[in-house]
Amino acid sequence: MDHPVFDHEGPWTEDAYLALPHDVLPRDGRVELVEGTLIIGPGTSADRARVVSRIRAALEEVLPDGLRVIGPVPLRLGPDCMLVPDLVVTRAPDGSADGPASDGLLLEATEPTSERHALRSTGSGAHGPELLDAADALMVVEVVGREHGVTDRSFKPQLYARGRIPYSLLVDHHGPFAVADMIIGGRYHEYARAAAGEALSVEEPFLIEIDLAALVRADTTTHGSDTAGTGPHGRDATRGTSTTDIGATGAVVDDTAAPAAP
Repeated sequence: MDHPVFDHEGPWTEDAYLALPHDVLPRDGRVELVEGTLIIGPGTSADRARVVSRIRAALEEVLPDGLRVIGPVPLRLGPDCMLVPDLVVTRAPDGSADGPASDGLLLEATEPTSERHALRSTGSGAHGPELLDAADALMVVEVVGREHGVTDRSFKPQLYARGRIPYSLLVDHHGPFAVADMIIGGRYHEYARAAAGEALSVEEPFLIEIDLAALVRADTTTHGSDTAGTGPHGRDATRGTSTTDIGATGAVVDDTAAPAAP
């Protein structure tokens, strides 16, 4: 029986990866591309999808003008290297070089190199989902659980750092714990951490506080709202938990599950 993955010969290119049909390449970050090799990760559980939705709502509540949060979305980190973060903070569609605050945040946090600028998009591609270049990402957010191992907890953050993504947020919804990193000298350095029963509070690249207890709390009502994050001026970052945009697939792991802390 013909299969677009098993019948493929040679290293995978970006075009070949993005051309995979949706039933083979679900747009949920399960299948990623690293220097010509396909990486197959765990599927998305209902609990994990709920946490991603709550983090998205908390971010949307506090983002400065000119920024937006999207995801999951293919993120180009280099030639034939494409990861799919759960969430990415990037410029809003109407951003311009002389306008919104988002450009200042991106430029201040970025270490410009000729390699970075070479990766910048020249326009929207013909492939299915929106494609984002590393140079246009301010922060990546990954949500992991006990089914995720060294690939998601250590290897992918190294690739984000190599792609000069200024900020990274890793949340383990089973720990629970959260770690915020910023790039300094080409490497990520931890600047905020929270464990079970605590709130993660960060001031860069924008002010946000995420209550881990509320973030991982199971739903108790169908139509209730969830208090997960609070922004400046005490605004309550609460939204209904919708997971319709996060596909659920079977768990196929590519590495050994890690312990509760990285």
